[in-house]
Amino acid sequence: MDNSSTAKEMLQRHYSIADPLAIPTQRIRSEWKEDNKFGFLNGILEHGEQQHREELVRLSSDGGFAEHEDVFIDQMFDHYIRPYLKSYSGSSCHTPIGSRPGSASSSSSEPTHKQMKKALEARDGVCLFCWDNRQCQASHIVVRKNVPLPQDEQSVLQRAGLQSKHQVQNGLYLCSNCHGEFDLLHYYVDVVDDRLVLKIVNQTNDKNDPTFKYAVSDLGIDRIKRNGRFPDGRSQVEGQEMRLWFMDNNAELQPNRVAVEFHKTACLIWRMAGGADPEDEYCSDCDSDTGVDYLQKERLQRLWDSARTLRSDQHAE
Repeated sequence: MDNSSTAKEMLQRHYSIADPLAIPTQRIRSEWKEDNKFGFLNGILEHGEQQHREELVRLSSDGGFAEHEDVFIDQMFDHYIRPYLKSYSGSSCHTPIGSRPGSASSSSSEPTHKQMKKALEARDGVCLFCWDNRQCQASHIVVRKNVPLPQDEQSVLQRAGLQSKHQVQNGLYLCSNCHGEFDLLHYYVDVVDDRLVLKIVNQTNDKNDPTFKYAVSDLGIDRIKRNGRFPDGRSQVEGQEMRLWFMDNNAELQPNRVAVEFHKTACLIWRMAGGADPEDEYCSDCDSDTGVDYLQKERLQRLWDSARTLRSDQHAE
């Protein structure tokens, strides 16, 4: 039995979960019950980044999980999910640049949100998902540049080799409806046979779930209705996947695959957690640049300091 399976069994016992494959009841974060916590952590084991899987396995193997449970869940929530949400405290989505003494303003050489939208329109032409050309917007794949990450990791943008969240490689040209579904972690972009494809999150374990099938079918119908506009021979639906087609196929301008993988991971973890939040909790894109969220940074630092202290005390014993 591998370490992940052992960790999953420990979590199942800890939370008294009868069916580890069941999708939890959807609840907002503040009302999570044992099944949501188990699903979220199980999502980390199945889809999370390697260092986070290893940390959870370590906690489960040395008997320290119960002591570190809340801290670890908060850390992982802040890393994977909170970047797509507004603050639960009710404060604004972004801390403006210059809101704290000594903070630097955005470099004038970095692209702006408006420049990103113009570049995306040239690359994509229409909504990448449904092919509508009305009310299209510049959607960010990695939505917040300065969310501090646990364990002194590089930011997702840094790991992707991107210098700015407004680079065209960090964007998708989407209509307002598809943009909303993407930000709500209902749609994600996947790589299949070296092609970028749209996938819709199935909130159940039933591949024939009517709600899921209707969502796929409806989007496919939208594509069929609009297919005649394009001379590139694009197909509408391939199985339950929908390929992303670009007006400009310059490989250097394509959506960054590290960024889309992070968004996909967030979608799959959130699904397994039974995550649900009011729409106004989700972070909409805006034309202003984003500064460091210092309150969030300080909160995370306290969490990590607490975790390190507990870990040091445990090893000392």
